[in-house]
Amino acid sequence: MRSGADGEKKKAMLRIGRIDYLNVWPLFQGLQQRLDAETQALTRIVAGHPADLNKALAEAELDVAPSSSFEYLSRADRYTLLPDLSISSDGPVRSVLLACPFPVSEMPRRLASGLRVGLSSASASSTALLRVLWRFHWKWPEPEWVERRPGQELDKGMPFLEIGDFALRLHCDPPRGWHLVDLGQAWREFTNLPFVFGVWMVRRNLPPRVGHLLTCAAEALYTASREFRDDPFPLAARLERPDWLTMKSLQDYWQCIRYAFGPREQAGLVLFGDFARRMGMIPAVPGLTWSRPSKRDFALAA
Repeated sequence: MRSGADGEKKKAMLRIGRIDYLNVWPLFQGLQQRLDAETQALTRIVAGHPADLNKALAEAELDVAPSSSFEYLSRADRYTLLPDLSISSDGPVRSVLLACPFPVSEMPRRLASGLRVGLSSASASSTALLRVLWRFHWKWPEPEWVERRPGQELDKGMPFLEIGDFALRLHCDPPRGWHLVDLGQAWREFTNLPFVFGVWMVRRNLPPRVGHLLTCAAEALYTASREFRDDPFPLAARLERPDWLTMKSLQDYWQCIRYAFGPREQAGLVLFGDFARRMGMIPAVPGLTWSRPSKRDFALAA
């Protein structure tokens, strides 16, 4: 039988979701370096695709995670947001791509004769972004959307959405005959605003002890974010890179990633929500409800 103290300790664990992609590696590197031993012992990090983290948050299996912005827009009543932290781009992102086996200029003609387009099952935000751009920016007819797993569709000869490190690999070494559209760049050209792919969502009604652990984790994350913003390159030397990723490609990629969540990022997220509402993906655009994990204001320069 567990003692009362053991049960209380179990309740006090902070469960943090981690997107299993390179775009959040600097934040989690900083988190692990800055948490004291006691806090680390009470913190569990769970890695997965954004869609996996969405599900775990919704089922109260995680307390906080940098997860899909679309998940927040869809179920804002379940979460609050860590202020000043997001996963965004203000232009090219390199890791959210529409891959097309023919020139993109041919898309309207191909659509007229019937076309299937693969949507990634790993990211609700990127899937919704592609559909928004398809209708409102490019104004193409709707294709037959089919769900696909990441890294599976290059050999099927149809356009598809790729995200994360699979997409970054395509960007670094584009397959012959394939044409890549960067959705971060497309959104910037369409709206003149950044796109927020992920937000740090906090499950509502955390126990006080877990809230205290979250305060410690948030301080470490904000410090890591500031250091990354000021000079991302020293971190690149610490990462054990895959064979296909050069140091320069990693540095160029990290220069595309933004962790700020200032007024322009917030405006971009709300505008994305309005397009999603107009397409019937969500019933209404929710407000942004902040979770302040301590009495300090951890505001970052946008």
